[in-house]
Amino acid sequence: MTHAGLGTGVPLLDWLKQYTFNYESRFNEVEFAQKVYPKVVRDTLRQGSTTVSYFATIHLEATKVLYDVCVAAGQRALIGKVCMDRNAPDYYIEPCAAASLEATKSFIEYCAEKNSPLVKPTITPRFAITCTPELLEGLGDLAERYDCHVQSHLDENVNEIDFVKKLFPGKSYTQVYKDAGLLTNKTVMAHCVQITDDELAMLRESGSGIAHCPTSNLSMFSGLAHVRHALDSGVHVGLGTDVAGGYAHSILTTMRDSLSVSSAVASCARNEEEKLAGLKFEEAFFMATLGGAQAIGLSDRIGNFSPGKAFDALVVDVTSPNSNVITFGTETASELFQQFIYLGDDRNIEHIYVQGRRVHGSAHV
Repeated sequence: MTHAGLGTGVPLLDWLKQYTFNYESRFNEVEFAQKVYPKVVRDTLRQGSTTVSYFATIHLEATKVLYDVCVAAGQRALIGKVCMDRNAPDYYIEPCAAASLEATKSFIEYCAEKNSPLVKPTITPRFAITCTPELLEGLGDLAERYDCHVQSHLDENVNEIDFVKKLFPGKSYTQVYKDAGLLTNKTVMAHCVQITDDELAMLRESGSGIAHCPTSNLSMFSGLAHVRHALDSGVHVGLGTDVAGGYAHSILTTMRDSLSVSSAVASCARNEEEKLAGLKFEEAFFMATLGGAQAIGLSDRIGNFSPGKAFDALVVDVTSPNSNVITFGTETASELFQQFIYLGDDRNIEHIYVQGRRVHGSAHV
C-alpha cells in the first residue's frame, strides 16, 4: 500500500526487487507500522471494503499492529504475517523455516488471546518461489492444527511459473501448495491468470477460491484472466485490489477492470467458449460481495443480507454532492445501481457498517 501507483508497467519479479521488498522491509520498525497501518485501514474502509484480506510483512510485531488497528477501526479482516525464507534480498528475508513458523505460530496465538470476532490470522506464504518445501509443509501443518485461513499467490506471471517449475520439478504450481496441505476450503489464491484446467480442478476439489486481481494483472503485464472459465469450472471467484500491485484502493475500480478484462477476452475469442467470457455488471458486483465471501471461506457469515448473517453494508447516495453520477430523476433503481458501479466512488458512500456497527459516516442515516 505504501508504494501504490509506483512501478506500473514493471513485470512482477522485477517489481518485487525494485519496489516491494524495499518498502516492506521498513516495517521492521514498529513505529513505521503504527504510522502507516491506520492510514491503510482508514482508506480501505472509506472506499467501502468492509472485509479485507491483508498480506502484511515478515515482521511479527508490525503484523500485530495491523491486527490491533483493524479491531479498533471495526474492519473485518484476514491478516497474515508473510512467510519467506529464500529467493529474497538479505535485508528482507526470514533466517530459516523454523523461525518463520515460530513467528507465524506466535501471531496465531496473539490473535487467539485477543479473540476478536472480526479479525482472523491467516497462513501466508508469499508464494512458492520464496518458500522452501520445509516452510510450506510447516505452514500446512499450522493451518490444519489451528484451522486457519490460507492465502497466497498462484499462476500470476509466466516467468514466475517457470521459476516454480525449476524449484519444484515435475509439479504444477498448484500441486506444490496441495502437497504442502495448503489447499483447503479456507484458502484463497490471488491472480490465477495462467492457471490450467488441471489446476482449476484441484482448487474446485479442495474448495479453495480465487481472488481475481485485474488491475494488478494489467499493470504488471501478467495477462488477461479467463474468469468466466474459472466460474464455469466450479471455482469460487472473488475480487482483489492487490494493492500495491494494483494502483487503486477501491474495489469499484477492480469491478470495472474485471468487466473490461472479460470484454477483452471475449473480443479476442479464439473459440466459442471464449466468446461467452464477457461478464455482466451484476456478476462483477457478485464477485465483490458474496463471491468474495465464498472465495475466502466466510460466506456462512457475510456476503449478502440472508437471515443470520452479519450486517455488513454500505449506504450509497448516487446524488451526493460532486458525484460523478449524473441523474435526472427518471432512472430506475437498476439503472442507478449500474451507474454507481461504473461511475461511483467514495463520495457516494454515506455510511459503512460492519457487524451492525457504523464504522464510517455521520451519526444520522
